[in-house]
Amino acid sequence: MVQITTDTSPTITTSSGFSVSSDTAETGTDTASTATIDTSSSRAETTTDTSSTTTTTSSSSTTKTSSETISSTSSGESTTLSTTTPPMTTTPDPSFCKNTSHFFQSGQCRERNTTRENTINTLQNTTNSSVIAEQLSLYIGALTDSNVSSTSQNTLTLDEIDGYLTIMNSTDLTKETTDSILVATSAEEENSIIVVGASFTTGVGGNVINSSNINSVHKPNVSAAAILSKQSLIGVRSLNVLIIDKPTTYINVDNTTNKTLASSIIMVTWRGNNATRPPIDISLYFKVLSDFEPKVPADYFCSFYDTSNHIWNESGCTKPAYDEQFKRYECRCNHTTTFALIWLPKVPLTRYLNSQDIASLVFQSISICCFIATIIHAIVIRFRDPIMSLQTYDLLPLMSYAATMIVFIFFIALAMTTYAKTSSEDQTSCFLSSSVLMFFVYFFLIFMFCTKTSVAYFNYLRFVRLFPAPSYRRLFIMILISFFISIIWVSVAAGLNSNPSYNITQLYPYKLCWFTRDVIYYFLTIPVGVFLFLNILIFILVAHRIIEHVRNATSPHQSYERMKRCVIILLLSSVTQGIGWLFGPFLTIVDEKAGNILGWFFIIFNGLEGLWIILLYLIIRSQHMDEQKRSRAATELTKSTTVSSGKRKNRYRDNMGYSTVKQNQIIDQTWKNRSRMV
Repeated sequence: MVQITTDTSPTITTSSGFSVSSDTAETGTDTASTATIDTSSSRAETTTDTSSTTTTTSSSSTTKTSSETISSTSSGESTTLSTTTPPMTTTPDPSFCKNTSHFFQSGQCRERNTTRENTINTLQNTTNSSVIAEQLSLYIGALTDSNVSSTSQNTLTLDEIDGYLTIMNSTDLTKETTDSILVATSAEEENSIIVVGASFTTGVGGNVINSSNINSVHKPNVSAAAILSKQSLIGVRSLNVLIIDKPTTYINVDNTTNKTLASSIIMVTWRGNNATRPPIDISLYFKVLSDFEPKVPADYFCSFYDTSNHIWNESGCTKPAYDEQFKRYECRCNHTTTFALIWLPKVPLTRYLNSQDIASLVFQSISICCFIATIIHAIVIRFRDPIMSLQTYDLLPLMSYAATMIVFIFFIALAMTTYAKTSSEDQTSCFLSSSVLMFFVYFFLIFMFCTKTSVAYFNYLRFVRLFPAPSYRRLFIMILISFFISIIWVSVAAGLNSNPSYNITQLYPYKLCWFTRDVIYYFLTIPVGVFLFLNILIFILVAHRIIEHVRNATSPHQSYERMKRCVIILLLSSVTQGIGWLFGPFLTIVDEKAGNILGWFFIIFNGLEGLWIILLYLIIRSQHMDEQKRSRAATELTKSTTVSSGKRKNRYRDNMGYSTVKQNQIIDQTWKNRSRMV
């Protein structure tokens, strides 16, 4: 028996008389191949190693090998040829591997569900930063475009991902894939360069952003980015940033508010000294992902994930501004956590006014009618009974309401004009007539608060300073100064509004032409807040002085009278100094739900100015009538005293005359008697 070992070509050729059958087997490892030739006639056994090329097409990186058995019968000789071709592994095709059940990463095709479960098990048993980064990247890759059902065994919550990112203490680690980027780095400057954030481009990958390449965020292909200001990194030792490109599993993570994910998710955590850390200022950039883009008109919000309530929350973040150049939304937040761009279906605008709009217009109209009725009544009384007509100092509290009524009149005109002339719900630019009316409303609004503050200061001079008593000429001068202050303030606002790039005003369709949310703080919230602060301060000083006056009363009756006057003065001061407007500034800084509640308080307190006018007018007239009654009583008492005095004088004179006559008669009789005696 002769044994021969040779290498042959990959191709096996047989004669036409041979019958060939093939069997294909699938294996995950390379196997050896042997060929055994049994020839009966020559009794020789030959072993031949053959090589063959195979093509791998399995999505699970398995290799197919072929086994062939060839047998033939010729001239009484039996020949059996058995061959097994050796496998050769090639790189899997990523496009074939990436589907709903598998994904391709790090040169391997992986099964999604198994990978998710394995990574979670690994993360639960490690604190190594490198391992955490590797496992989080694998987990995120398994999530992207996955339709695997989420369970507690194969899904991490956003809280848990944020927790793993937080415990990473590496200062020089970057893990980047086509699905995410994770950066854990030192926040200390090296060669005047400091890492300030990260960015990501869908389908490409991420990029670490430092102080030298910070302008790289201003590229049209950047889909998500987070940049912290250098001031925010003072006292921070390390900074960790994770951007998840397509967080498909978390698209509907908020089941309470029904807010839906529209962008990538950005997580930012840090380590450092909390005591010395300045306020956080983080800039966020989001593109609406094509897979997450809403199919209906939507409102977008820059939100963070509230781990306590498991909802998306906008607190601490500005309203996102849309950048036309880069087709993305930009916002800023004052804290670090999990961020994303969220959307809600846009509430369809209709030409129908909502309940708050109707209530506001009705209350303001009633207030105007009440004020007009009050003025008409005062004029009629003046002509009919001049003695009972109000004096100048009586009308002082009503001066504040005159300015308020003018504001109401122009506000109603603005609302009706906007409602009638808005062409569509997508119109955002104010038309000319609405802009003119808007600045008239703004002028009289500022003038109203200046007037209320002037009246408040005049009350302070009357009840606190006391001497010398303030003159009405001083009040007139203060109101004149208020007029010029209002003119200057409105001129500045109108001048800035002439430049469209400043985005000062916008049209709220079918509602108003008014300031945008970004600038309303500077033009309305801050000045109104200053006026209200001054008015409340003066109100407290006046109240303190009057209460002391009540306490110094020397008798119960005097104490009662002083207390009554105290209540009246404080009531008049509160309603004339605009305390009801205190709800106004908060409407621009609270969320939608709280704003709706405060809005009703604001409408009720200020829409019922007409009621305050009537009550105030009745109080003033009541006081004036009491004074007139006391004056008349004093006059009558004086007259009565004068008459009584005259009567007494007349009686005295009569008595004196009778006495004189009697005395004369006695003298005459005496002289007569004396003459007889003589």
